[in-house]
Amino acid sequence: MKKILIFVNIFLLLNINNVNSEIFIKAKVNNQIITNIDVKNERNYLLALNPNLRNLPDDNINRYAIDSLINEKVKKIEIEKYFEILENDNIISKIISDLYLEIGLSSLDEFVKHLNEYSINLLLVKKKISIEVAWNDYIVNKFNNSILIDEKKIREKIKNLSERNSEENILLSEIIFTISDKENYENKLREIEKSIINIGFEETAKIYSVSESKKNGGKIGWVYKSQLSKNIFNQIDKLKIGEITVPIPTPGGFILLKVNDKKNEILKINENEQFKKAVNFEKNRQLTKYSTLHYKRIFNKAVINEF
Repeated sequence: MKKILIFVNIFLLLNINNVNSEIFIKAKVNNQIITNIDVKNERNYLLALNPNLRNLPDDNINRYAIDSLINEKVKKIEIEKYFEILENDNIISKIISDLYLEIGLSSLDEFVKHLNEYSINLLLVKKKISIEVAWNDYIVNKFNNSILIDEKKIREKIKNLSERNSEENILLSEIIFTISDKENYENKLREIEKSIINIGFEETAKIYSVSESKKNGGKIGWVYKSQLSKNIFNQIDKLKIGEITVPIPTPGGFILLKVNDKKNEILKINENEQFKKAVNFEKNRQLTKYSTLHYKRIFNKAVINEF
């Protein structure tokens, strides 16, 4: 195991109790290092935001922490080829608010106190969020012109929908995962399935999913059956509430879908409003596809070593 000396001031990101610890290199992504202190902080960060992780063995949590840091480094290196990662206070504040509400806290002060219990400070959380926000901006800037929306087809679907009396509406959650050249499909799927059994679908989505919805535990929301592709419709149509699909191939990876609820809805459709929602849904779907494919590409090119 390689050792490095502490010459830099890392007090802003580390709890004061960690400062006297000897630092070891745990992994390298290209020429950027991940230390044992980084892994410890990431582990604490994951536990602070995902309490159910405590139900997993320590080795699994450490593995998740290392994988999370490697993924973050891969994104950060790619983004910084094009622009500096800056903090957008308004966006970050909204995301932080969503985070602490998700774990049952009611204020920022409570959240800061909660983080301190895990030896994590708010600055570290903001830096991590900033990387994810910058990645989203990067994907939009890179692929926005590649998005193709068939507005005519969408309007036809909405028109057909508006002519019906009712439509089945499904409450869905997703886990979109990729398999890199360095991974094995069966092993990755086994890990995910085991995690779902141990900590549930939502917590597993936060760890494994590459979709934007991971921040909300994979929640997509209510979706009309007519909005689903034929392949996904055929998988979903067979499921009862609480059941999960088999992995469905998507561009660059696979998707697991969970049916959280179903209802037949009396249709009172505002066609213009529904059109905007459908366009936004399709745009996000395509951006997720491009994000997944592009991330897999740069991950496979990265030089990653663990020690």
